[in-house]
Amino acid sequence: MSYQLQLDIRQFLTEYWQQKPCLIKAGFADFEDPIAAEILAGLALEEGVDARIVEHRQQQWQVSHGPFTEYEQYGEEDWTLLVQAVNEWIPEVQQLVPPFRFLPDWRIDDVMVSFATEGGGVGPHVDQYDVFIIQGSGERHWRVGERLSQDAIKARTHCPTTDLKLIEGEFTALIDAKLEAGDILYIPAGCPHEGTGLSPSMSYSVGFRAPNQAELLSQLADIMLQQDDTDSPRYRDPQAADYGPAWQLSEQQVNAVSQFLTESIASPQLPELIGRALSVPKRPLPAPSLPLTDHQLTHALKEPSMLLCRASGAKILINASCDQLYAAGEVFQLNHKQQAFARALAEQDEDTPATEYVDLMQAHDNRELLQELLQLGVIFFEQLEA
Repeated sequence: MSYQLQLDIRQFLTEYWQQKPCLIKAGFADFEDPIAAEILAGLALEEGVDARIVEHRQQQWQVSHGPFTEYEQYGEEDWTLLVQAVNEWIPEVQQLVPPFRFLPDWRIDDVMVSFATEGGGVGPHVDQYDVFIIQGSGERHWRVGERLSQDAIKARTHCPTTDLKLIEGEFTALIDAKLEAGDILYIPAGCPHEGTGLSPSMSYSVGFRAPNQAELLSQLADIMLQQDDTDSPRYRDPQAADYGPAWQLSEQQVNAVSQFLTESIASPQLPELIGRALSVPKRPLPAPSLPLTDHQLTHALKEPSMLLCRASGAKILINASCDQLYAAGEVFQLNHKQQAFARALAEQDEDTPATEYVDLMQAHDNRELLQELLQLGVIFFEQLEA
């Protein structure tokens, strides 16, 4: 199913994105849940699925983590089931992502799906990422306040139970509304908000990660450590006749280390390192199948029932000069013959008949690139059932 977002994108980016919350009534017209509540509940029974249940009863909060075995004990009120990265398990949920591709692909985190009973919610809280919350079946009441400073968030955050951070005290609501199927609520990072189920309801949160400096530096360091360390310069002490007491960290030493680190960040390799780091998926991609022979690849591309698919969670990024493609933390140099194929793969947002790529696959370099992406698990073939 293809979703059409009813939104003036230019106005949204100018007036709202990362500035203030916004309610988009009927953002998806005639919206129907891409996943049933029963399927979501079944998914939360599986090993490897990140799921939790938040309960609020008699002024007490409780968080339980999956996999779950049954739900009867929770009753029919005052609890919420939340499942992360459902788009990586259910292809129909992944189709909620393409309408938001007016924002950079590398920022997209995942789609969390929640089922709330009447009175269910996770309390007033603040997220450190931008999110679009799509209301599915049922109704929820949402209150959203203006952005808080980091100092205010730190001062007002409390943990009533393990794994649950809430905001103490009231906040003035900029948005106070009942959401119905197809309504979309945009909440920037740092804005306090609270949603409460008015009836059994589904919602879909398309999250956009906003890494802090430490997280980005850590990602860059991970990529740098994968390289041959003989290519990486090593620290050398500044020349001196006397370094002073061995226990003393002198200003000269601190300045030398600071300069060493600054030079590493200013390296001509930095754009490539950034591209590789931002293309790393949040979770491991599905294990690829055995390498295809050239004959098998040719057959797959000509098979009318074969689809070329991108793994949910995989990112394909191309630099501004279109001579490098980044995927799963790897970099591929692109010659001019490969650029059209690379762009086609990067732009693809739904499963596409493999036959559409036959002409591009006439070039040997494109076939090699496709084989590499297949082995990374970024791209895969899937045959339609008869």
